[in-house]
Amino acid sequence: MRRAFTLIELLVVIAIIAILAAILFPVFAQAKLAAKKTASISNMKQVALGTQIYIGDSDDVMPPLRWYNPADLSIPSTYGFYFYPVLLQPYTKNTELFLDPNDQGDDPAMRYTGCPGAPRFDKSGCAYWYLMGAFPSYGYNRRYMNTQTAGAFGALTYFGVSATSLGSPAQTVVFAEATGKDLVSPGQPIVRQPVGYHRVDAPSFWLPPASASPAAIGIDARIQGQLWGRYDAKKVIVNWLDGHTKYVPIDSLVGQGTTVQERDRYWNGLGN
Repeated sequence: MRRAFTLIELLVVIAIIAILAAILFPVFAQAKLAAKKTASISNMKQVALGTQIYIGDSDDVMPPLRWYNPADLSIPSTYGFYFYPVLLQPYTKNTELFLDPNDQGDDPAMRYTGCPGAPRFDKSGCAYWYLMGAFPSYGYNRRYMNTQTAGAFGALTYFGVSATSLGSPAQTVVFAEATGKDLVSPGQPIVRQPVGYHRVDAPSFWLPPASASPAAIGIDARIQGQLWGRYDAKKVIVNWLDGHTKYVPIDSLVGQGTTVQERDRYWNGLGN
């Protein structure tokens, strides 16, 4: 006679499976997150390589944060704004490199007003190239990589500085994980989602928290210079001017001291 499982035996097996699942699922989730972080580091390294080639082709000049020419719409849907990810496309040849795998959100406050219905990842959308360039996952150290001046239509025009004028490449931030969260634009609501952003700012330029209870939205990104860790709230992936990429605590990017030069030592190209 064939012996069947008893109800007790079946319940024991189910309990064992449930326990194993409870143990293994977090491990699988952590492994998946680690794989995404590795992919993000790889993305930033390739963006950095494209930047180095750009510098070589541009007589040692860093890329501008953005270039604006309303008369030039040779790339459709830029609206005349060529942010650095668009300018680096001839070297990277891939828009996906500018997106962290964990940066998949969107926010209606960070859309182009001339094309309000276009979401951030819609490659057929009327503002795709503008949105791709304006809201990448990796922000650019615009304060020290560029000079800027007022341009046409009130838009700031940026000009790259000489890369060799930055004397401490191993201690100079070029790109870091960024977000546009908590930003306020005229006539627009506060950005609530940790959507990527095209710039990160040195400590001396970091803004204080918003007067309207930043605790209501968690960490206020502005007090971190728009630095935003997607794998650890206190750490970000950073690319340095000498080309190396590293995962570092956000607090470690603030130099010791009270002067602008001391606080910005990892951003201004002066190092020690």
